[in-house]
Amino acid sequence: MDNELDLLEKQIAELQGKYKVLLDNKRADALQATRQAVRQYGFTASELGLSGSGATKKTSSPKEPKYANPANPEQTWVGRGASPKWVKAHIETGGTLEQLLIKR
Repeated sequence: MDNELDLLEKQIAELQGKYKVLLDNKRADALQATRQAVRQYGFTASELGLSGSGATKKTSSPKEPKYANPANPEQTWVGRGASPKWVKAHIETGGTLEQLLIKR
């Protein structure tokens, strides 16, 4: 019985070795074809969904403005990041952020 198990383990190891060799050869062929296509068509890493870290970057959609300058309604702010000068000036003169909210 132990001989059968030993024989099976040996066969499994041989098959795993053959599998690894075949897989490595297939990967090498695929890599070569990919490199050729990249050179031929000039693909960029971005077009292929790649980045330097190997992960894709998620982009966020533009946010709707939340605040507007009462003196110039074209000046808006989404409420993220550093506040614009007009927001700082409004608050320094005693105004509140709530007063700048865009009414919807």
